[in-house]
Amino acid sequence: MSGLTQLIRKDLRHHRRHFILASIGIVVGIAAFAFFLALGSGVRSVVLGEIFPLDKLEVIPRSTDVDLGPLRVGMGKDTLNDEAAKKLGEIEHVTGVYPKMKLTVPSIAAGGKELFGNAMRTEMVADGIDPKLVAEDIDSKYAFAYFDDREATKACKTDADCGETMLYCGDPLPAHAMTADGATAGEDEPAAEVADAPKGKVCRHYVPVIASNHLVEIYNGTIRRAHSLPKLNPNFVLGLKFDLRVGASMVRASKRKKVITERGRLVGFSDRAISLGLTLPLGYVSRYNVLFDDPNAAKTFHSIIVDVDAKDNVAGVAKGVEDAGFDVADSGAEQAAMLIAVFMMVFGFVSIVIVGIAAINIMHVFFMLIYERQREIGIMRAVGASRANIRTIILGEAAVVGALAGVVGVGLSMLAAYGFDLVSAKYIPDFPYKPDTYFEFSPLLLATSVGFAIGFCVLGAVLPARRAAKLDPAVVLTGQ
Repeated sequence: MSGLTQLIRKDLRHHRRHFILASIGIVVGIAAFAFFLALGSGVRSVVLGEIFPLDKLEVIPRSTDVDLGPLRVGMGKDTLNDEAAKKLGEIEHVTGVYPKMKLTVPSIAAGGKELFGNAMRTEMVADGIDPKLVAEDIDSKYAFAYFDDREATKACKTDADCGETMLYCGDPLPAHAMTADGATAGEDEPAAEVADAPKGKVCRHYVPVIASNHLVEIYNGTIRRAHSLPKLNPNFVLGLKFDLRVGASMVRASKRKKVITERGRLVGFSDRAISLGLTLPLGYVSRYNVLFDDPNAAKTFHSIIVDVDAKDNVAGVAKGVEDAGFDVADSGAEQAAMLIAVFMMVFGFVSIVIVGIAAINIMHVFFMLIYERQREIGIMRAVGASRANIRTIILGEAAVVGALAGVVGVGLSMLAAYGFDLVSAKYIPDFPYKPDTYFEFSPLLLATSVGFAIGFCVLGAVLPARRAAKLDPAVVLTGQ
């Protein structure tokens, strides 16, 4: 075997010009193959990992909408309950069930003077989720949980008196926000004074708030430009404090008679937070909805998030959700996944065609080389080389050419990707979810690309190898 290896090395060196020219097509094809598949994989990671995460589904009540002129009227329930959550948890491949509730009370968020120079305020859109759903996204310095301040009695004058990160010095929870037994009061329910309620300021918990990475991308890409505001670094805005005025509104018709003023604090960013708005622990949203809207709001949810154990099982879980009598909110993930798959298939097919044409060229080169080396092959056969030895030499040369062409092709694709990322970073303006790199060169992709190059080269050399093995040494050496 070592002798055959030396012979293959010698032949490759002697005919290197022919092999280099023959491998150009393989290099180009493999470079295109690796480039486009890496691009598709990178885009897929951004789209399906950040913009449309496919490891979770949002389940909503099944209902039918009827259009009445400019209005759309829903026919049926628009909420879910604990029984629905239990039923969803029994679906195969569902690993977690997390209720989600929309804030149905008009609210205002105000603050940001330390960031923008002036205090800003905006109508607040918010929802509430189970804190366990985003536990991994919260900075260790903070906490995302529901804090019950009905028993807050520690007197204070400044925030420093409270000592903890999630505590501030503020007014006690107003009497109209709770009844004498500590339960939350309804909109029209009279509230009794709380026994032993402190008269001055007390240490209260900040309302923990998280925001979506999507919201940050939209702000940095669009909103800041329209209002000449600075670009935000998410890592440095954690801990931002602001006022929450629940029941207040910039729309006069939406204002309520009672208003609760809370202090909020940004404690993290998560892809599971509401895309446009703020996300609070479920307990706070439930409390506000009960106080201002419906005494039974704490027992119902507007949607339920279900975690799926693997992306490949999402379709099966979605079918199970529909069979259970619910609907899956359309996030656009399925359409995005299909478009990316088609993109990868088309460019992968084009690349394979290029490599296939190059394999035909490889076959032509080997036929030509065998014609030139007939006498050499005849001598090897005459001194004892078997037909299998001749085939091994030819196919071995093809495999080496394929491996080298594959490595060069992959290297060119990575170089092209690096250049593409540099051009993007320098000349393409920031946009939501703009990645640092558009490409994902996985070890499997690299190995597959080199493997394709070797496979097509060997395939192109099969017929020439068979022809070389069938040469009769007597006929060749006598010149017949």
